[in-house]
Amino acid sequence: MSGSAGPIGEAASRAGPKVRRRAAGDLSPAARPQEPWLKRWRRWCLSAVHSGRGIPLDVSGPAQPGGARARQVLALALFAVITAVAAAQLGVGGVLIAVAWLAVGPLLASLVLPPRLTAVLAAWAVLAGLGIIVSGPGPGGLVSHLLVLVLLAGFAVANSALRTAAQRRLRQVRAVARVAQSALLRPVPATVTAGRLASRYVSAAAEARVGGDLLEVVSGGASPRWLIGDTRGKGLPAVRLASVAMTSFRDACAQPGLSLPEIARVVDQSVTRAAGQEDFVTAVFAEYDPRGWLQLVICGHPPPMRLTPDGGLQPLTPDAYATPLGLHPDIRASTFTVSPGDRLVFYTDGLLEARDRAGRYFQLHGSLDALRQPSLDTAADQLLDRLRAHTGRKLDDDVAVLLFEATSPSARPGDDGAAGPAPARRTLPDGERLVTAGRPS
Repeated sequence: MSGSAGPIGEAASRAGPKVRRRAAGDLSPAARPQEPWLKRWRRWCLSAVHSGRGIPLDVSGPAQPGGARARQVLALALFAVITAVAAAQLGVGGVLIAVAWLAVGPLLASLVLPPRLTAVLAAWAVLAGLGIIVSGPGPGGLVSHLLVLVLLAGFAVANSALRTAAQRRLRQVRAVARVAQSALLRPVPATVTAGRLASRYVSAAAEARVGGDLLEVVSGGASPRWLIGDTRGKGLPAVRLASVAMTSFRDACAQPGLSLPEIARVVDQSVTRAAGQEDFVTAVFAEYDPRGWLQLVICGHPPPMRLTPDGGLQPLTPDAYATPLGLHPDIRASTFTVSPGDRLVFYTDGLLEARDRAGRYFQLHGSLDALRQPSLDTAADQLLDRLRAHTGRKLDDDVAVLLFEATSPSARPGDDGAAGPAPARRTLPDGERLVTAGRPS
């Protein structure tokens, strides 16, 4: 997550001079005119409400209506209710009611409305209660009833101010988290050399956009590469280990001349250094050759699935599996033929281990119609819709999905149509095994 320091630091540096100018002002303390005590008190109250402000945030919050108009409608409704109750009591007369009930309006407003509107309703409730007491049969209950009403109204204003300040701090933390998460989980390109991609990532944590799953695509060069995997555990330790693996993968792909197994070994070394004694990362490394070859290195992760012409799913099973990263895997590569139009599904185990209320696992074979949508984005969206419907919109584990569809190599810019040597004729590193699986008829 070290990559997030750049955007955050840049935002802080931009805001820093502005904050300093606002704090220091354009005038020296001696030359600055003294503000009236009422303005100073108002500014002090607002500073308590707006504390923690640093990054521009939207005004919406988890306990507020969706917009300013909704808040205004609610404030007018509560104002009308308070007025109606007070008018009814004044019209009926008779026994003095417990005017403290008029504080119910400001108390309700403090749950959703900002402090200013809450203060207006509280003041109106106090005035209405005072009018009821004064016009009553006698001033006997004036002090006690009015004191209770004032205390409840003041509590409503304080509650609104504290709630707004807490929500503002929470939104600020979320804004920083969004910057960090966007730096960690970079957007997946829609097109690569002789292929199309679509990805979806769903975190099991409700307030997070990224978790312990890995999803990284390096599209530079003639052969795109990508990594999808899953870290052991949840929470911040899993996110940290996932960031180490993805950063190491990006750095290894940037080094010229490294084969896919060598890249996997580099990532394994980084994960081993960063992981704890019981931590590991399952992963699938993939490299697509536009001439029709897909090379895979699978380390303790479910193999990808290929949509077959007969309407089923075929796993791209390697000749031998390796242990997860961080557990000293014996890394070997497998190569599969891929034809234009083939569609592959890469996923993490959170997809297959998702259960419904009856404990039944999600079946990827039951979503073939969704996976065969002409648009990859539509296919990915419908697949996640099926998953959410199956689990009742509650996930126990993170889910990452990557759809890949091979296109014609002739569509590649600058492609001269030369077939080139097949991967089976290439010199393979020691310990690397070649497995060629043809497309089923």
